[in-house]
Amino acid sequence: MTVPLIPADPEPLRRLYGEFPGLDEFRLRSINIDRAGPSLTLRIDLLDFPGHPPEEWVANQCDVVQCHIHFLAVDQLALEEWNPPTRARLTTTPTAEPRMIDVSVRGPGVSLDFQSHEQVTIRHISGFRMAPDGSDEVPHQFLSKLDAHRFSTIPRTYEKTFYAR
Repeated sequence: MTVPLIPADPEPLRRLYGEFPGLDEFRLRSINIDRAGPSLTLRIDLLDFPGHPPEEWVANQCDVVQCHIHFLAVDQLALEEWNPPTRARLTTTPTAEPRMIDVSVRGPGVSLDFQSHEQVTIRHISGFRMAPDGSDEVPHQFLSKLDAHRFSTIPRTYEKTFYAR
């Protein structure tokens, strides 16, 4: 039985889309593992663009929404294939342990499995115009005022204040 992800704060994405968008299929850009957490962050592009994006996204001709899905209490991690970016499908199933889920991310170029707490955090939501080569190394318009003040593009995965907070 597949179970949906439970976001700690669904409102930012809900405000963009009118309802909370499905997170079961996306373009996977990066995986960041924090063993001190232990936590794992997926940086993803949502496949659908909102019908009524923020004005600055329209002004900057954004056509993609990107965000992080942050998983806590990560255990039993197995990454068998990794060739980003790739379109991926995320499935979650309950475990025998309360409030824990088994997570599987599969697609051409990715095979990732782990166990996690059922509640996730959606962070660092941004809009951008994808480069002709499919790259996201272009200016981003962040929803969070703090992110917008600190970053104009996506920082490298070793930037702990972006990936591990």
